[in-house]
Amino acid sequence: MFTGTSAKKEERKKLPVWYRALSAVLTALAVIAVCFCVVLAFISSSGEKGGGLLGNIVLKVTSASMEPTFSPGDVLLYSAYDGEELAVGDIVVFRAPSGVYEGSLVTHRISSVSEEDGEAVYRTKGDAAPSEDAWVLRAEDIVGVYSRELPLVADVSRHMQSAGGRMLVIGLPVILLAAVLIADAVLSRKLAKQKSAPSDKEPHFE
Repeated sequence: MFTGTSAKKEERKKLPVWYRALSAVLTALAVIAVCFCVVLAFISSSGEKGGGLLGNIVLKVTSASMEPTFSPGDVLLYSAYDGEELAVGDIVVFRAPSGVYEGSLVTHRISSVSEEDGEAVYRTKGDAAPSEDAWVLRAEDIVGVYSRELPLVADVSRHMQSAGGRMLVIGLPVILLAAVLIADAVLSRKLAKQKSAPSDKEPHFE
């Protein structure tokens, strides 16, 4: 059943060590490139929807309310909020509890912290806004706490907006992997034939 596969493995063992090593390295690099681009594309797609990633949240900035700190198109990583105490200056993502943006995810900075009925409440403000937001946040409104920017993911996200960009991000690494595998198949056959061909230095008997 696996005779053909076993034969191919035996043939590869006869190839020069340097070639097998080079082939393995190039194939591994091509596979890593494909996986890396697929992961970036997945994270970019998650950022469009505010998706989760290994217990964190990825979100793409869509407004200029936090400029110059963040600009539209930036992709941010947040740690999921688990009720820890927050301080003035922390940047959080939350669901707006009221107003025209009610239910929408918003990223703003905490501008003041107070207490109501023994519970911490927070006021927020966009860095570009002249005044605080109208709402008051409670712990259940907060979704995540800002961790870091993801500039590489932001670049991928911009490229993914067009068909050509998607081809560049996903298609190019796949083509590279296919090219490496095809070239390896051709070269390995050629080297195997050269190795199995009789040498001119070998004596011939009639």
